[in-house]
Amino acid sequence: MKLTYALSSFALLAMAGTAQADLVISEVVDGTLFGGRPKFVELTNTGGAAVDMTLYSFGNFSNGGTTLGGGAASVLTGMLAPGDSYVIAYEEVPVSQGGGGVVPPNVAFFDVYGFDADFWMGGAYTNGDDTYALFLGAAVGDGTMDALGNPTPLVDVYGAIGVDGTGTAWEYTDGYSYRCSTTASTVWIEADWTVGGVNSLEDPGGDDVIEEALMLALTTPGVHTGCGPATVGTSFCFGDGTADIGSGPIACPCANESTLGAGEGCKSSLGFGAILTATGSATVANDDLVFSISQARASQPSLLVQGATLVGVPFKDGVFCMGNPTERIEVVFTDANGEGSTTASIVTEGNITPGVTRYYQQWFRDPGGVSPCGTGSNFTQGIEINWI
Repeated sequence: MKLTYALSSFALLAMAGTAQADLVISEVVDGTLFGGRPKFVELTNTGGAAVDMTLYSFGNFSNGGTTLGGGAASVLTGMLAPGDSYVIAYEEVPVSQGGGGVVPPNVAFFDVYGFDADFWMGGAYTNGDDTYALFLGAAVGDGTMDALGNPTPLVDVYGAIGVDGTGTAWEYTDGYSYRCSTTASTVWIEADWTVGGVNSLEDPGGDDVIEEALMLALTTPGVHTGCGPATVGTSFCFGDGTADIGSGPIACPCANESTLGAGEGCKSSLGFGAILTATGSATVANDDLVFSISQARASQPSLLVQGATLVGVPFKDGVFCMGNPTERIEVVFTDANGEGSTTASIVTEGNITPGVTRYYQQWFRDPGGVSPCGTGSNFTQGIEINWI
């Protein structure tokens, strides 16, 4: 789809303020499979109205250059709804989309993520030390104007035009970077981004299966989630009567089920169940997984327990859903709000290696003779972690 050049320079400039507020570069990825694939950039509409993508062009400046790759940015296509994201793949246009390029097997964007990109740049000709730029208008040359001499305002940038990114804070060679802010900027701002860094998607042994798993775990094309703590794992074994390890629903010990769908363990003396969450990543090499308990009794000890198998038995005031071999990972004391988090290495304390699946629950005290079943302790729901 071609950009209509009847738009005046004044109109383009007038639209620039709105564009900068609404359309941002939200994620960049430099894959590690054969040929350094898949490579992609994600744009996100952070505004409240649909964005006409045909008004924009996107391009790259490689190796510290000041001229757009191929001499021009590519005019985008389609409409982007509020809150939606748009994936630009740096690979050949597939035959299904009218192209004729052939991508090496098993390394295309679709092969890894299971859905098509929104736009294809025609080849994997960028790396994690190159600069990306989003323009209002069909930018050519150095990006300041279109082929007719009309200005093409820079809307957003990842990196710095004219700078080779090697060794900079924004380099993500064989890695990824995603945006925390929702506002575009013509200058890259470090505080706006979480940069996975060089080799953050690479397996030291070069195992493609592990590298694909890293991409699926650490990148989120098409769904921009910002920079809040990313929850990890799959919750199970809820205390609302739905816990089922394969032999039917498991009731809480004394009819102390929590509210259906609340995602809690069985009710404690507080009238609701406690919740366990995991943030960070399930990547052994990163060793950054943190478990947090909330909605527990205040100022009480709790214990993070790890199991290697699934069981399902009423125990104390809750339901215990993991079996041997088990590990006692760390004692966590809750604060005045009934919350607390682990500080120890889960990888070290749990003897974790890549490829294993482990199950976690927090066992917490509920003393004073007021716990629903009178045992003085209870459990959160469980979390399943598939380590990579």
